[in-house]
Amino acid sequence: MLMASSAYAKDYRVEYGIETPTESDAGSTACPYGVCRVKVDKLNLTIIIFLSRDDLGHARIQIEGKPGCCFFELGARSQGIAPSNPPPKLRFFVGAAARGLLYFQNEPAGNIYLRFHLD
Repeated sequence: MLMASSAYAKDYRVEYGIETPTESDAGSTACPYGVCRVKVDKLNLTIIIFLSRDDLGHARIQIEGKPGCCFFELGARSQGIAPSNPPPKLRFFVGAAARGLLYFQNEPAGNIYLRFHLD
């Protein structure tokens, strides 16, 4: 007889919130380790989380939306975080990605809030 153990769980839970100047949305979903896509239909955005079971101390976040969206500080396409202690908010922008040493001043588009439940 096999018993489930939280140490061998196949997924984790993430709570998310997104706010933009015109709308906001929040929710919670189960995510598989590896790549998780959280589609937020109301805002036409997708949060992409890269988290490996082998390295629970580091995750990479991307957000996709309409053309020209979405970048993090300094035009970065992704943002690294520690799931056990994520930043209070991740600001995201519309505009252009950084190219080499060129950084573009992008317009603020909103904030993402994340809370991970890895147990």
